[in-house]
Amino acid sequence: MRLSVQSRVIATLLTSALVGALVAAPLASPAVAASADGDATFTGRGWGHGRGMGQYGALGYARDHGWNYVQILDHYYGGTVMGSSAEATISVELTALAGTELRAVGAGLIVNGVQPVNGAVRVASAGGGQFVVQTGTSCSGGWATLGTYATVTISTVSQQDADLVRVCEGSGERSYRGVLTVQRHASTGQQSTFNVLPTEDYLRGVLPRESPDSWGALPNGLEALKAQAVAARSYALSGTRSSGARTCDTTTCQVYQGAAFKQANGARTSLEGRYADAAIAATAAQVRVKPGSSAPVRTEFSSSTGGHTAGGAFPAVPDLGDAVTLNPNRSWTVSMSLADVASRLGVGTIGAFAVTGRNGLGSDGGRVSKVVVTSADGTRTTFTGDQVRSRLGLKSDWFTVTTTSSAVSRSVVTALYQDLLGRGPDPTGLAGWTASLMSGTSQSALVNTLTRSDEYISSRVTKAYREVLGREPEPAGAAAWLSEIRAGNRTVDDVQRRFYDSVEYYEISGGTPEGYVRRLYQTVLGRPATDGEVATWAGVMRQRGNGAAVDGIWFSMEAARLRAGAYYQTFLGRGPDPTGLAGWANVLLAQGEGAVRIGIAGSLEYRDRAVARYP
Repeated sequence: MRLSVQSRVIATLLTSALVGALVAAPLASPAVAASADGDATFTGRGWGHGRGMGQYGALGYARDHGWNYVQILDHYYGGTVMGSSAEATISVELTALAGTELRAVGAGLIVNGVQPVNGAVRVASAGGGQFVVQTGTSCSGGWATLGTYATVTISTVSQQDADLVRVCEGSGERSYRGVLTVQRHASTGQQSTFNVLPTEDYLRGVLPRESPDSWGALPNGLEALKAQAVAARSYALSGTRSSGARTCDTTTCQVYQGAAFKQANGARTSLEGRYADAAIAATAAQVRVKPGSSAPVRTEFSSSTGGHTAGGAFPAVPDLGDAVTLNPNRSWTVSMSLADVASRLGVGTIGAFAVTGRNGLGSDGGRVSKVVVTSADGTRTTFTGDQVRSRLGLKSDWFTVTTTSSAVSRSVVTALYQDLLGRGPDPTGLAGWTASLMSGTSQSALVNTLTRSDEYISSRVTKAYREVLGREPEPAGAAAWLSEIRAGNRTVDDVQRRFYDSVEYYEISGGTPEGYVRRLYQTVLGRPATDGEVATWAGVMRQRGNGAAVDGIWFSMEAARLRAGAYYQTFLGRGPDPTGLAGWANVLLAQGEGAVRIGIAGSLEYRDRAVARYP
């Protein structure tokens, strides 16, 4: 044995009892308990599709980071610039009136620009592609026929709030600026009602529906409303509808509810806002365009990105603004029974629910792109993340899933035994740990237990001998290391580092500081050392000893990133994303490799992969 750093330890510990201890003790397993009812808990981030601008992110960048609206728009809509639109009016399809008659009231209504009408107007479909127009005293009736027309335009003598045309609804009357036109749907031919009005007036009915008007009163909050005004204007002017209108009034386009609503009791509520009006006026006619183009681009937006945009038409970017304290949608949790999940997804009794694909953007691997549901009979059904979001009523497709299914728990136990111990679980261990996970023991706790077992420690010691010294361990040396780790004097991760600081490793490196440093770089960092690095560390060795060079290289950020990245491959079967790698490398240096193992192997992504591997 040539490990001089351990010679005194071995001399004191080398006994027949210790040699016998190399036989790994059986892995303790918890008693089998009754499984809990099957439930699924979805923990998610954000609200909406996450493409383009996040509205809460815009507020966060304005309030917390001091950005102006152009900076906000530049961040979310990469590849576009500020432009100007000459489209002064816009047509909005009122979807609630699709295929049905229109009833409207107002002071001084004008039909087709020539016939003054006082009171109310009813427009209904007639034969031959025509519309019959009737007048009355109120929304409720007393109709008399005015005439028949191919199209009908209803305007008012004034655009003052009190004079706006009002559409009759079940619970009151909704005011609209501009004019109402009744015409045939360009594709279906059914009766359709459009609101045609100045684009800036249209935005007055949109902006407070998309972003709270009260944001304008917050420090720098008006910049978020300005960003929303430009995004909403660009989005609306970039669209077309099969009906012939430019846009519509629901979330299919963007929410527009007109100028005001008058309840049956006469109370009038404005649907516009003081701060929104100011933001619209300050950005009048401004849109986002591609460089060299004047056409507005389709500037999608959603409530909350969850911390990272989803990409698509615009480059995906981190969304630090989304962390604003007013955001109620940055994170959320929804729980439901597996029976309910199965019913909504249209599958049989669920045996396993596994997220098998993500977009790689943000924490937990990002938004879900693929889910595989395994039924109790073995049938596997694949869904997109958006399908799951829609059918289960989740806020977004960025989620993780925790289930209490025994099938999932068995998959996790099987995968952890294989990845940590290199073997499948024995029947007792599988049953015991499955029941333990079902009764509330965390996945991380199981990882911790397995990595503290004699079996795991012995395998890591053997691995260190092979990788660092290129040979098999002698029983006495392996026994000594096992005892040291059991006693808490060292961690399992100290073994490999200390092997580098041994006479044996120094000798097989050529017996010179320069050869030693070159071999360290190749084995620890996986690359050749530069001449400058060799000179620097050889100088450190001559002044402070071999251990100083080993520790300096071993605890470097470069080495930490390599070791953390290796755990991604071992447990997740993929390379690390940049954000995750940086985070786990810092954890490794601050808390040790054990924290990284427990964190990654205890993650929901690991669990999902375990289910996919061992369904």
